Amino acid sequence: MHGGDIYRNKVKYDFSVNVNPLGMPKEVTESLAEAITMADKYPDLHCEELSCELAKVLDIPGQLLVFGNGASEIIMAICHYCEPESAMLVAPGFSGYVNALSGAAPQCKLFYHYLKEEEDFELKDDILDSIEKTKPDLLFLTNPNNPNGRLIDGDLLDRILSKCHELGTTVIIDECFLPLTGRVKELTMIGRLTKESSVIVLRAFTKTFAMAGVRLGYAVCSNEALAKGIGQHLPEWNISVFAQKAGVACLNALDYVETSAEYIAKERQKLTVALRNAGFKAFSSDANYILFRSEDIDLFDKLLSKGILIRDCHDYVGLSKGYYRVAIRSTDENDLLMRNFMC
Repeated sequence: MHGGDIYRNKVKYDFSVNVNPLGMPKEVTESLAEAITMADKYPDLHCEELSCELAKVLDIPGQLLVFGNGASEIIMAICHYCEPESAMLVAPGFSGYVNALSGAAPQCKLFYHYLKEEEDFELKDDILDSIEKTKPDLLFLTNPNNPNGRLIDGDLLDRILSKCHELGTTVIIDECFLPLTGRVKELTMIGRLTKESSVIVLRAFTKTFAMAGVRLGYAVCSNEALAKGIGQHLPEWNISVFAQKAGVACLNALDYVETSAEYIAKERQKLTVALRNAGFKAFSSDANYILFRSEDIDLFDKLLSKGILIRDCHDYVGLSKGYYRVAIRSTDENDLLMRNFMC
């Protein structure tokens, strides 16, 4: 269901998880060390320092923010709060939405909008027809999409939001990987939401700042009522002292994100070319990961025997055996992976 299972596999090189390949910024590691002195105290129930600093960076009212133990906790809270009778998901797409819906709203009917391989699994205008036909209570969009990494065209996203507002559909836009594309200022919906709409934008420090083990995500809601409702479905003290301090430190290291996006773009191009030269069908990506197809349905096991873990994507709705995803890692790691593909 997810990558990153280094606990049950012997792994030297983990290409299965899509965290920032440049690692955790120095400011963040230092903040975690300092937070040890507060480990005997309860964390701030309201995340006041983090909330105020993030609201300044995003230029939004702090009342629109909801914090979670990773974005996944917020997704579950959204599903609990909304109690949807129906939801639409893009396929292939992130499986965490289905997990949350099945647990929080087991009565929910799922509709899938299938992306086409011949279009690089890019979201196209035909999703508007799917929305009109099914009229879902919830629509989950991932920008860029996971596992293929394609961004949603800005004009199309505007039309999707307009259609959903017309139908009364709540839209969750998962932007967890958007900062690492280098196009966040251009494409983010944060700051563009109207209070009359019902839209939730998800982000995660987890991926952007390589702190998956710390766990910190947040949602920006289009209105205060939505933020309050979601927050009531989250446990108290869900954001640890370590996560809160690390989050504030991240906001003082924003240049690192721009540097990371430039690095990722360069390495992604190299790795895409290498995959294609090795005979695989590598799909175009705007993110820090690449989806590809191989005739070798045993590739996952062959690489794992060498201590290399990639993401086997056969369990994604809309994909099958032979589809894999690799993350962009350090230059040395990427070169090692390319050499193994050439073997």
